[in-house]
Amino acid sequence: MTTKNRETPTSGGYTQRFERRPEFELWGSLVKDVVDAGGVRQRTVDDLKIFKISDVFAGNDEIFIGFGKPNAYLVVPDGQGGYQKFAGKSLRRAPSRIEDTRGFVQSGVLVRLKNLPQGAAEALRQAMLVHNNVKFWTCVNAILHVMSTAGFTSPTKPLTKRYMPYSFMHDILHAGIMYEGKPVEFEIIRTTPEPLQRYASQVVRAELLTFCRHADRSLQGAAKKNRLAAFVYGLAAKPLSFVSADGKTKAAPKAPVAPALPDGIDYAGGIDVRVTGASMLVAFMRQFWGPHAFFEATQRRVDVNSFLQEDLRPFPNPKPNLVTRLKKAVLFSPLVVRGIRALLATEYLSVGERRECDIYDMLRTDSDKAPNKYNLVITDESISVARISVRAKVVDWILAKHVLMSGYHPRVRFAGEIWKDEEGVIHLNRNSGTYQPSAEQLQAAAAFLRAIFPNLKVVVDDKL
Repeated sequence: MTTKNRETPTSGGYTQRFERRPEFELWGSLVKDVVDAGGVRQRTVDDLKIFKISDVFAGNDEIFIGFGKPNAYLVVPDGQGGYQKFAGKSLRRAPSRIEDTRGFVQSGVLVRLKNLPQGAAEALRQAMLVHNNVKFWTCVNAILHVMSTAGFTSPTKPLTKRYMPYSFMHDILHAGIMYEGKPVEFEIIRTTPEPLQRYASQVVRAELLTFCRHADRSLQGAAKKNRLAAFVYGLAAKPLSFVSADGKTKAAPKAPVAPALPDGIDYAGGIDVRVTGASMLVAFMRQFWGPHAFFEATQRRVDVNSFLQEDLRPFPNPKPNLVTRLKKAVLFSPLVVRGIRALLATEYLSVGERRECDIYDMLRTDSDKAPNKYNLVITDESISVARISVRAKVVDWILAKHVLMSGYHPRVRFAGEIWKDEEGVIHLNRNSGTYQPSAEQLQAAAAFLRAIFPNLKVVVDDKL
């Protein structure tokens, strides 16, 4: 998954344009490249969220593994222009089945297997026939029997010995998968609006509540036929009602996606990107307050001193008001900032070298319905951004503060906000109560960013 062969919407096999960026998995491990298809239209059938395959993939020759909550399935071309799916039932409740997808599959996280040799799809179809109408303990174990028979292997553990969806998802994300002894190239696609980390936690929760869900369904079915069973179900319905894998939270508004950058341009590279890893406690809390993290970019092509020479001091007002004094002395004092950063930014995880087009894709598109602005801090060493609106307003306000991002760095050159609009234009302002840069410094910061990203349109938005 390198950036040198970055796929375009026309050559990458996608129906529409999707942004892609690093995301955290459960307990804070980093997945360096996730295709964000969370805005794709979803339909509800019974208690499942499904999407139309052609809303994501342009062709009809994809092979992918889907992870729902918690059921997993395998999709393979049927050889006649459509797709077929192999799925099993957990706890050996029913035999596995080969099904016509009719163009729809369950939404969630997809592992798209790429560049498989000719014959792989046919090998999978034949393996499906071998394991069709067989009972398995879990749905993921069913599809892994098919994959094993077709010639797939795991570097860590025999596929047929895996039973839990999340365990397999984690393993393939970090250890990969092999076909006929060779590593398989793959992409991670998220068709759910939930961040990868939160979705993974919901998969685990659904796994743990499998027995409860099946007991609930059994009681429901019996209640329709028997008065005594209906009475028992009435007593049990309340305590069992919490077992749904989907939360009751209001769905986040769908953000638009800015247009793709033009093909055929030699986009500037040499930009090293890394992201903060968190403590186990913060990694757990991110499931509730959202994946707050600091992204940091460093490069050597452009010297910041040619644009921004003055070091900014935090809270420079000689006569601060009461709120500012509280921030400076208590809420965001150096001691408190060090304490928060000790939990929030325990380490920096490398995303790798990126080009300006990749940075463009990492920035979420901002709109009135779905705000996606970032706080920005430029020092003499790096450029850092942190998303402002993630999930909880109070937590967002605390964990994206400029002084928290800088960690009281002695050579902060600029602080403000940055965002990408629906036309793909990058906006920059000087909205920082902590560092209070001048209008001239705003113009200089914009010139600095234009030098680093010569093929992006960077404009100044100085409406404070």
